[in-house]
Amino acid sequence: MMSWYQQSRSAPQGRRRMLAVTFIVLAIILVDIWSGGLARSYARTGAVFVGYGAQLTLGWISSARFFSSRRVLLAENETLRAALYTLEERSALLLALQEENAALRSTLSLPERERGITAPVVSSFRASPYSTFLIGAGEDTGVANGNFVLSGSSFVIGVVTDSASRSALVTAIFAYENTVHALVSDVSIVVEGRGGGNARAEAPRSAKISPGDVVTAPEYGGRPIGVVGEVVVESGDAAQTLFIRLPVNLASLRFVYVVK
Repeated sequence: MMSWYQQSRSAPQGRRRMLAVTFIVLAIILVDIWSGGLARSYARTGAVFVGYGAQLTLGWISSARFFSSRRVLLAENETLRAALYTLEERSALLLALQEENAALRSTLSLPERERGITAPVVSSFRASPYSTFLIGAGEDTGVANGNFVLSGSSFVIGVVTDSASRSALVTAIFAYENTVHALVSDVSIVVEGRGGGNARAEAPRSAKISPGDVVTAPEYGGRPIGVVGEVVVESGDAAQTLFIRLPVNLASLRFVYVVK
C-alpha cells in the first residue's frame, strides 16, 4: 500500500516538471520567433565568446606555467654555469701551483753545485724579437752582467747582459747570429745561433757525431749548452752540418738559476 501511495504521489510531480520544461522550451521558441532569430544569434555569439574566453584563460594558464618553468630552468642553468666556472678556475689555479712547485723543485739541487740565486722569469721569451727575456732579480741580490743563466737541468740558456737594481735582461745563448765555441764528442766546433733555442754548426766529415750527443762550452765552464738534434752529410762535402737545440722549452720557463 505504501509503495503504491508513493508512486501515485510522485507521478503528478513528474508531470509538473515535464510541463515546466515544456513551457520553458516553448517560451524560448516564442521569444526566438518574436525576435526574428536574434535570441538564437545572441545565444550562439555568447557561446562563442564563452568558448573563446575559456581558451584564452587556458592559454594564459599554460603560458604562465611555461614561462615560470623556463625561468626556473634558466636560473638553475646560471647557477650550474657559475659553479662550473668556479671549479675550472680552482682547477687551473691548482695546476699552476703544481707547475710552479715542479719548476722550483728542479732548481733546488743547483745551489749544491753552483753558487747563485733562483730568479723568476717576468717576461715572455717568445714575445721578444731579440731572443731576450727579463728575470725578477738584479743588482740588489748580487746579479751582474756576464752571469750565466741556467735551466733547471743545468743547461746554459743565456747570459745577463743588462742588470738593474731588481731585474736583469738575459740574452739567449742561441740568439740569432750569436756564436759560441763548443765541443761535441771531443770535436771543436763553432755554434751559430738561429734563435728560438736552435743553432747550427759544422764539423769534419770524419768526426763521429750522432743525434743526442751533448754540446758543451769551455767558455761557460764546460757546462752543456745543447744537444745535437740532426746530422746532415751532403755527398761531396768535406764537412757535416749539425743542427743543435736546447732541450728546454724557453717559452714556458718560469724560473731560472743565475750563477754568480
